[in-house]
Amino acid sequence: MWLAIGYVRDWRDSAKAKKLGARLVPLIKGKCFGDVDLMARWANGIQKGYIGSIIDELLDETGTDTARLSLMGVDRILTRDHDVAKFVLSTGFQYFEKGERTGLVNGSFFGKGIFSSDGDRAKMHRALARPYFARERISEYESFTKHTDKMIVVLKRLVTSGEAIDVQDMFSRFTMDTAGEFLFGTSDLNTLDLPFPKASEAVLGPKGVATDTIYGGFVQAFEQGQINSHKRVGQPLPLWTAREFIHDSQTGIAKGIRDFLEPLARTALDKRRQFVAGKAEVEEESFLDHLALSTDDVELVKDQLLNMLLAARDTTAGLLSFSCYLLAMHPEVMLRLQQEVLTNFGPSGLPTYDSLKTLKYLRAVLNETLRIFPPVPLNSRATKGQTLIPTRQGDLFIPRAGWQITWSPISIHKRKDLWGEDADDFDPERWLGERAKDIAADPFRFIPFNAGPRICLGQQFAYNEVSFVLVRLLQVVDRFTIAQSEAPLGSMPPDEWKLRKGREAIEQIHPQSAMTLYSKGGLWLRMHLASMETDGLST
Repeated sequence: MWLAIGYVRDWRDSAKAKKLGARLVPLIKGKCFGDVDLMARWANGIQKGYIGSIIDELLDETGTDTARLSLMGVDRILTRDHDVAKFVLSTGFQYFEKGERTGLVNGSFFGKGIFSSDGDRAKMHRALARPYFARERISEYESFTKHTDKMIVVLKRLVTSGEAIDVQDMFSRFTMDTAGEFLFGTSDLNTLDLPFPKASEAVLGPKGVATDTIYGGFVQAFEQGQINSHKRVGQPLPLWTAREFIHDSQTGIAKGIRDFLEPLARTALDKRRQFVAGKAEVEEESFLDHLALSTDDVELVKDQLLNMLLAARDTTAGLLSFSCYLLAMHPEVMLRLQQEVLTNFGPSGLPTYDSLKTLKYLRAVLNETLRIFPPVPLNSRATKGQTLIPTRQGDLFIPRAGWQITWSPISIHKRKDLWGEDADDFDPERWLGERAKDIAADPFRFIPFNAGPRICLGQQFAYNEVSFVLVRLLQVVDRFTIAQSEAPLGSMPPDEWKLRKGREAIEQIHPQSAMTLYSKGGLWLRMHLASMETDGLST
């Protein structure tokens, strides 16, 4: 039925587009009746393929950078055109929203937080969060120092015992502990003190490795919720809503996580009530305190905390992990970066907000890591109504509200016409000198933190935290070696990747996406400690 409706709509829409001097977005066509082959190919590519590769393949076959996928009557535009991304995120921002579909996909897990909100509610979330990301907040390194020192002690113990380390797990614990202070105002999480997975015993978890601790249980629920949301993205809306009509796959998971957040939120709101009654003074020591002074809605507080936890823990841990992975693959970059670190800070000096800004090569390494492994490799918005999207090949006509537009930062970041024939290569030099000026002149070719009115509020916080940790780490470690063969069974990239082109052919890990980018089964490295007179800890 939807096929017949689709044919009639396309005929009418094409006529409308022609009258407006535009064209309808080209349609991606399957080979079988009803596009059942295309549906299966899309779902398989989203769940099992290299990130963004299914989008690149379909666009290559269509001969364009923007095309339309129509499955079961639901239209989705796929694009790797950075000009289209610019229009959606910035110059045409007012014509797009997260939309009803995103609310359905994410709402039962993320609630009414910023990742599933539009309009006034989204503005309210950003207004609540923005003051807490002022410079005086993001430049406070006391928490970074404390938790980095603890991580280095753990790292040294594991290295001297000869063990490979799952750095994805280690950095996730570090960012969880710092987020505990920054978000929740508690220093009691201490996940770095809990047992680490051993290579010979590690078991595959939802995203990385499974750990048998209270922390592990919370993290696995948190990660499974992201996996479930991602599975929904890979299926046409009528299909997954029918499958989950009786039981929402997120209900139990979301309840467990919110039960964890409930006492934290209640305690903060109790402090607020005492403050309002004049019975106590309240200082904004954490983001939770800041929220509690701004609202008395406990559900809003929990939703905001859960959404911020994803940003504070997963994206930052991912950038740290992938940076170390690429440094392991490119020892010449590791050597140059360590020289910059030791020249500026020696073997134990502490970096500051201002001193980190002088490390040009470190920023180049981070930007190049973000180019190859953007934290959110796929993103989307929905049209609010009939829209014309300007492109260099002419206007594209969007006939009605509800069309999903999915842009692929990971694909944009590897377009050879934008980045050169070496677009698949890790080369921090492209961020220095004249090449950096070319990027600055066309900034939407690089969008790891989004852009426009909904640009990531924590962008500078992430740069500062990751820079601080890498400086401290490179004061202690002088070599990384990839040990992904020690990851749990099922973690390695598929053998057929070696027969393909680009990153797939050389990847030694299996990058996957569930809201954010991660390495399946963890990211396992061996480390060599630098020969130092000092222990590398802060003094």
